[in-house]
Amino acid sequence: MAVLAGIDVGTTHCKAVLCTPDGTVLAHAQRRTPADGHVHDVARLQQAALDALAACTAAAGRTPDAVGVTGMAETGAPLDRDGTPLLPASSWSDPRPAAQAERLRGDPGAAALHASTGILPSPKVPLAKWHWLRDEHPAVLRRTHVWAGAADLVAQALTGAVGTDATFAQRTMAWDVRTGTWREDLLARAGLAPERMPTVRAPGEPVGRTGTATATAVVAAGVPVVVAGHDHLVGAWAAGVREAGQAADSMGTAEAVVTVGDGPPDAGAAAREGMSYGRHVDGRHWCVVAGMSGSGALVEWFCDRVLGLGDAPADERYGRFADLVGQAGDGPTGLTVEPYLYGRSAPRPDRDRRLAVHGVEARHGLPELARGLLEGASHQARWMADVQGELTGGGPPRTVTLLGGSVRLEAWTAVKAAVSPWRTLVCAVPDVACLGAAAWAGAALGLDPAAVTGERYEVRPRPEIARAHRAAHAREFLPTVQAGGAGG
Repeated sequence: MAVLAGIDVGTTHCKAVLCTPDGTVLAHAQRRTPADGHVHDVARLQQAALDALAACTAAAGRTPDAVGVTGMAETGAPLDRDGTPLLPASSWSDPRPAAQAERLRGDPGAAALHASTGILPSPKVPLAKWHWLRDEHPAVLRRTHVWAGAADLVAQALTGAVGTDATFAQRTMAWDVRTGTWREDLLARAGLAPERMPTVRAPGEPVGRTGTATATAVVAAGVPVVVAGHDHLVGAWAAGVREAGQAADSMGTAEAVVTVGDGPPDAGAAAREGMSYGRHVDGRHWCVVAGMSGSGALVEWFCDRVLGLGDAPADERYGRFADLVGQAGDGPTGLTVEPYLYGRSAPRPDRDRRLAVHGVEARHGLPELARGLLEGASHQARWMADVQGELTGGGPPRTVTLLGGSVRLEAWTAVKAAVSPWRTLVCAVPDVACLGAAAWAGAALGLDPAAVTGERYEVRPRPEIARAHRAAHAREFLPTVQAGGAGG
């Protein structure tokens, strides 16, 4: 039986799994993603991903027959003609291209730009990064032979070739999502050209194969390597979110809500709501994506700033937080939390909106504040999914599948289910994006990627708890966050 490998180059960790073609996980491992502020040393980033894969092969006693790579979008580095990085990889969180993003935002053709690319300007998009390179490092830009994203860099370490997937290309803001081609005019404005972009492969098509120079005990020579696509979408696919009317809520440090549709949404409406859109990983369906940059980051903030656990091990931090949440009980806390650590990107974008807590009374303490943060983030996710349902024309989603590291906090998934009127499923598989990457690696061997679906279970809230949370959503949360001006 073939053995498939999936690698996820994440913001916090590089993760890997080995599995069989039916999705049975044989081994999984992770290594810390090396970072220096908002940049990543490329060699260390590549090595962290390969070390995670090596740990899997050692545990399973097998090397993979195909490798798939997924990871964070927008992170990338310019490479010279020899494939050597000219600068460290700029993370999606890198704020340096803010001025360039602002110029793109003020461009008279910004609406048409979003309609074509599906992306709204921000410092994280590679198009803004390329404008920044043009302004700040013109010599580097002149020497740039190809731009490579985080997942592309790991595939390059295995194959020596640079290629990518359409779901990564469409995050650059220089890819036409309707024609499936690079926008030559947009690249030219940044001092680049389509031939200096990575080759975009079809879903499941390898970017290359491991050669004798890169083959090790971890991966044999001649193994196909597939760049599977954007981690949020790849994880959603592996969790069974593949058809119109289904949605995924990818819960990590940041959070993304993805709703699948049969066609593109109204571009103007999507832009007004601060949402991007493009193809799903199968290349057939469309999806609308909305993000919240401070989701799991809310828990981190609370543990660091409120509980003073900045240096404590992760198990201690999350254990303390979970204990506090449990002390607050099951029903609504009575607090209305605007969960915007870094501003609100969608719906109704408001960059000045900030974390705010309303309705504090003498009875409230740390337990209620901890649970209130989860309530605020859950209400926000429901709002994003409701708006996406309107944009895709299908109404509210039939199901929303929760996935990602934060689903381990059962109180959070319970609140999500209580707040939302649809069926709430939880994908119980850790590292589900890795599983999705492995599934699309299998396509290079002629296997059906749809044969891999992570196990899911339904969360059913008590009716009285659900009624109370849903009433709070309509009566308190939406009026508060939709009121004019930043929260206070």
